[in-house]
Amino acid sequence: MYSVMVYGDRRSWLWLLLASEAVFLVGLVLVLESNSMTAIVFLAQTATMVAAVAIGEVTRNRKRQLADAQERAIEAEEHRDALARTAVVEERARIAREMHDVVAHAVSTIVMQSEGARLLGERNPTAVDEALRTIGVTGREAVAELRRILGLLRGTENGTEPQPSAGALGDLVGKVRSAGLETRLVIEGEPEGVPPGAVLTTHRIVQEALTNVVKHAPPGARCTVTVRYGTPGDPHRTVVADIVNDGGHGPHAHPAEQARAGYGIRGMRERASMFGGDVTAQPQPDGGFQITAQLPLTTSPENQ
Repeated sequence: MYSVMVYGDRRSWLWLLLASEAVFLVGLVLVLESNSMTAIVFLAQTATMVAAVAIGEVTRNRKRQLADAQERAIEAEEHRDALARTAVVEERARIAREMHDVVAHAVSTIVMQSEGARLLGERNPTAVDEALRTIGVTGREAVAELRRILGLLRGTENGTEPQPSAGALGDLVGKVRSAGLETRLVIEGEPEGVPPGAVLTTHRIVQEALTNVVKHAPPGARCTVTVRYGTPGDPHRTVVADIVNDGGHGPHAHPAEQARAGYGIRGMRERASMFGGDVTAQPQPDGGFQITAQLPLTTSPENQ
């Protein structure tokens, strides 16, 4: 009875119990003459069979629970491994975006400065010297930034430098302005209470947008960067970054060039999506271009 309950078909245990009881009762009647003794032995045997059934049922349930626990442990381990693989992919994508932003912005600034220095030539040695100085500073900062990002991968102390803060936007716009693009920065509200991740995302989006302006805007274009931090304590607070450039006075970018710029816009949208936000990019009637990023802080992963 115990083996049937643990390893066999549970639907057959009742029939086996009844058959065993009938056979045992017939044997007792044939062997024992005392009806009272027959009853006592039969009850004892019945109690033993019922105990075997109960113990077998408990053992079967424990075996089933153990099997379920092992199955859940395997599923949990597989789910954990899947999350780890997803985290690795997301981290690689984040690092790729970081390196793209750093290299693209630095190289665009260097190219623009070198072109300006080449055109000026001997006519304005002071401007050439300033352009070369900007090239050197931009190149060194780009190398330092790449070392910081790669240091994070290696786990070395090179990755301990602070991320760009809200005040770094002024330096960013200043570098673009020194590269020859007339750029104005407008800050509305205070960055107090804005999560560091949102500040970094805003900085990178503005950096990528300015890189696109430097590469694709026509000569004489003017750019305005407006960042609205919202009101501290507002439950619906949203950080908005608006980068607009006019059409200038030169030929507009070829459609193929604008299509290549779309990869940078895609990276901006990926960054904004981490905060439940979005990035819109659209041409302007005067031949310029406008990029607007919205980061709702209520859906920020740092606030959850």
